[in-house]
Amino acid sequence: MAFSSTAPLPRIDAAAARRLILAALPRRLRFCLDGDLRISAAREALSSEITSLVPEAAALAATWCASAIAAGADPWCDPDLIAARNALVSLLDWHAAAADLSAARALADLVTLTSCGGADAAAAARLALPLWLEAETLPELSLQLSAMAEAQTRIGLGRAARGDAEADRDIHEQDAEAVLFEAWTGALEGALLALRAAAASVVAAAAILSRGATSETLTCSLLVRALTFFGERLTQPVADQAGERERRRRREAEAALAKSVAEHRETSRALSASREVVPTLSETAAIPAGQVLVVAGVQETGTDRGRSLSKGYEAIIGRLVPLAPVPDLQALRSVLQFEFPYAVETIDRLLTDLVGRSHLLFRPTLLVGPPGAGKSRLVARVAHHLGVGLWRVDATHDSGAAIGGLDRRWATAEPAHPAMAIARFGIANPLILVDELEKASTRRDYGRLWDSLLPLLEPETAAAYPDPAFQTAVNLSHVSWLATANSTSLLPGPLLDRFRVIEMPGPTAADLEALLPSILAGIAARRGIDPRFLPALDSAEIAITRRAWPGGSIRRLTRMVETIVAVRETMNLLH
Repeated sequence: MAFSSTAPLPRIDAAAARRLILAALPRRLRFCLDGDLRISAAREALSSEITSLVPEAAALAATWCASAIAAGADPWCDPDLIAARNALVSLLDWHAAAADLSAARALADLVTLTSCGGADAAAAARLALPLWLEAETLPELSLQLSAMAEAQTRIGLGRAARGDAEADRDIHEQDAEAVLFEAWTGALEGALLALRAAAASVVAAAAILSRGATSETLTCSLLVRALTFFGERLTQPVADQAGERERRRRREAEAALAKSVAEHRETSRALSASREVVPTLSETAAIPAGQVLVVAGVQETGTDRGRSLSKGYEAIIGRLVPLAPVPDLQALRSVLQFEFPYAVETIDRLLTDLVGRSHLLFRPTLLVGPPGAGKSRLVARVAHHLGVGLWRVDATHDSGAAIGGLDRRWATAEPAHPAMAIARFGIANPLILVDELEKASTRRDYGRLWDSLLPLLEPETAAAYPDPAFQTAVNLSHVSWLATANSTSLLPGPLLDRFRVIEMPGPTAADLEALLPSILAGIAARRGIDPRFLPALDSAEIAITRRAWPGGSIRRLTRMVETIVAVRETMNLLH
């Protein structure tokens, strides 16, 4: 019998994920969507909370609770409860208006939810707008899912916080953590999606009931239950229709895929005897230093789409691609320090990777700093002074997993972005900048950029990356990955583990005079003139700039200097 020393992963419970998301929902919606809500306990908790927030309402809250208990099974019909509820709600509404206290209004709404009947149009009208406003905030919860998933992962593995010893963990434990994190992320995303749909149903039900809609079922239930039940009935036909459309689309896609596979097999059999063998450089051949075989060869399918995949990439398929060398690091450091005098430590940490190397290669590096600190511009200037191409990926707009390539089965097939960068710049070690990494989409409809980056950042997997368009292993291990972010709080742990994080400080007012020469040089370069035609700012202009710019965004400072230069030129023309 074989035994494993690896503990089994904790089970992911969909109900637990739903409870976690439910706890993060706004309060009115949470009451409506919590199927396990105990009404009597909720009323007691509300009474205590009302007493703490509005002491003047303590007696009315106690009367309301006692009336609800005495009313029995149909509290919404009991005249004593109706009187107690109306008095309590009126006082809370008055207090909310007089003290500008939205919490008092929210408590009044919860009292209404738990003691009005489902056929009460006035109560539904009161709640329709607040419920709609709360439902509008639900998409923002998606930004918290990574942090929630990471917390649950660490709880499940028995680690409360990340420690210094984490880097020495066994590789199996790291894999287990990544699997558990992905499972929790998927479960939380599914729970949020389901609760968003349920919230939309509740909002629709409140709107319809507020217009006087009623039924025998609604008159026999509390409003907090009626909204969910009636909302489900309202939206069920739409859900059924959408489900049928999705099933039909899936059947059509499966049939089209089966037909495509059959056609591909027939074409392959027909061409197997007559296919011409294109001589390519063998992967096992001796490769000179300073060159890399990125793509040994691409298997064509014989179709137009298959042949088009190689078009534009002839320079790297079956050919050696050169590596860009490391230039004079002292000169590079000097020019970068001139342009970024406030980020000397950041520059030194970044350039440390190139010391002792003959060819350019940075470790995967994440520059973290405030907006406007010049993170993206620093990477762009590094690429410029190194004389290599910079391939920029905007994480806020990148579509899903496109950075890792799109499969050749689709009309939009394209190689991985690193392969495209190598082909464009003609070197095997270009720089790729992933800008605003923390703002990448967290939806999984078409894959996530974060997930696609993981194999590209690992040297072992990048050296034989299975490109989905070329359908062969490509060597992307010499590509340098640099990314920027304002914060690391939203980034998943497995991705952060693969990046070296370097802080990028924001410039301060003390850096002003050191920054001005490089900003003027940049303005001159954009205008295509010699920097000597732009004299330095005089003491009055520097004083004006210092009063208007206390530090922070380099972009803002640059715009101010451009304005001063434009005013100076205008004054010269007038004189």
